[in-house]
Amino acid sequence: MRFLLILLSFVYRVIIGIRNFLFDWNIFKSKTYNVPIICVGNITSGGTGKTPHIEYLIHLLSDKKIAVLSRGYGRKTNGLFWVEFDSDPNNVGDESLQIKQKFPNINVVVSEKRRKGIEEILIKFPGTEVVLMDDGYQHRWVKAGLNIILNNHEHPIYSDQHLPLGTLRESISSLNRSDIIITTKCPEIRDIEKKEISSKLNLFAHQKSFFSSISYQDCRSVFSNKSIENLNNYNITLITSIANIENLEKYLEEKGNVVRPFSFHDHHNYTTKDIQYILLQYKSSISDKNIILTTEKDKVKLTKFKEDFKGVEIYFVPIKMVIHNSREFNNEILKYVTTNKREC
Repeated sequence: MRFLLILLSFVYRVIIGIRNFLFDWNIFKSKTYNVPIICVGNITSGGTGKTPHIEYLIHLLSDKKIAVLSRGYGRKTNGLFWVEFDSDPNNVGDESLQIKQKFPNINVVVSEKRRKGIEEILIKFPGTEVVLMDDGYQHRWVKAGLNIILNNHEHPIYSDQHLPLGTLRESISSLNRSDIIITTKCPEIRDIEKKEISSKLNLFAHQKSFFSSISYQDCRSVFSNKSIENLNNYNITLITSIANIENLEKYLEEKGNVVRPFSFHDHHNYTTKDIQYILLQYKSSISDKNIILTTEKDKVKLTKFKEDFKGVEIYFVPIKMVIHNSREFNNEILKYVTTNKREC
């Protein structure tokens, strides 16, 4: 079985290598646009934290007219959709809807064809000042002006192998197309470890290395204005459909909580049967501090089950990214956007 995976991994690497060669030599043409485009992507499959980093950039560029373009992972549709506050996540994807509900004044579009997405944005909203492209590093038909690659500290790029043997989408050498590499989900690490990581990434002179950590915020109710400031010593039924829940589980357990996880595959679309089973398990607990907790991404999919959860408190835990050496990082982003200001 392992031999087959090695063989498939080799074939995959060759195919991706040929594709990148065709783009590198302009046989396949990447298109540029008269607007600053920042791509936040990775060269691995799985959760590196793209959405929270997109949200960080939205906060940073809050004085600009921003559009977010995503493929809309997890949706059951094809084609281009404008994401509205009350869109169905099955149509637009959970992460795209999360961004729209969190930042209702920005434009969010999903399209597997990124060129079409950008062109529609610029036609409908010609005053757009910056486009944030979520997970578009492999979509080389569009040439972003600034490429940010995320490297998961827990599963670093340089220790990985190509799909399907590992999680690499393309060779590590493809990092040379990026401008900034952020090693994400970092614990408290010393400067010497940061230097070691940056060294293993084999950065070029034009590239910058940064680090980020997850900061969990106060839990908030999905259906009301209630919040929990001190999430300690609860009996938690944890509902998730994210790539990795280890960090969240660890955070909750370190606060003295008893965690009973119900983990579904990434971007899972919940059914009434799922909710009924979760509620059955939840109600079987006799704790007087018994709550249901979910993630911000899952919240947007669970809101349609309001009647099923009637009489039950369900909370979500927001997260935000903390960029180490944020002043330098922010300056890099602002300098790019300012220097490449769109001329309408």
